Amino acid sequence: MELPSRAFKAVDGGTLLVCRVQPGASKSGIAGAYGEDCVKITLASPPVDGKANQALCRLIAEQCGVPKGRVEIASGHASRSKALRIAGIPPGELRALLSEEMK
Repeated sequence: MELPSRAFKAVDGGTLLVCRVQPGASKSGIAGAYGEDCVKITLASPPVDGKANQALCRLIAEQCGVPKGRVEIASGHASRSKALRIAGIPPGELRALLSEEMK
């Protein structure tokens, strides 16, 4: 299953990833597509005191092989729908990395 290309947008120095987060799941990972322009990500962390946001940034950083400081939440801090900015990785490469982790 391919991740939707419209979820990966080029920004200065990296990529903006549009995602839908499901906190409190049984395990953390890339779940697949969420509609035509969003990636669904499950998180084992609860949505309390920013723990899910921290877990999301850590998960994406680990799966992309970049330091956690290069992943930040651009919008949606208090929402399940979020946009993440990942510095130093172009959209096509990020899509390939996350698609590989999904398998």
